[in-house]
Amino acid sequence: MGSTRSHPLPTGIFVEMKPSPNEFDDWTEEDFDNEIKRLRERIRELEAKKVKCDDDDDDIMNDPDVREMVENGEHTCHMFDAPCQACEDDED
Repeated sequence: MGSTRSHPLPTGIFVEMKPSPNEFDDWTEEDFDNEIKRLRERIRELEAKKVKCDDDDDDIMNDPDVREMVENGEHTCHMFDAPCQACEDDED
């Protein structure tokens, strides 16, 4: 183990291990800077896409899962606390 410190645990519990290779071992500072720039740009792209989706929140039919449920005649009223197409169909 190489350490002269005593541990409260019995000897033999700790096993010396070689560190696993790191995928960043060969990266330069410039590589890290470029990766950080790339990731920041990706975050901006994702945030822009998220905002675009949030604008459509008023229309639940923009959600593909909800649209599929309605097309299958399933009730969506339990999700949105309002009558749904299936409720209206049941009344007829």
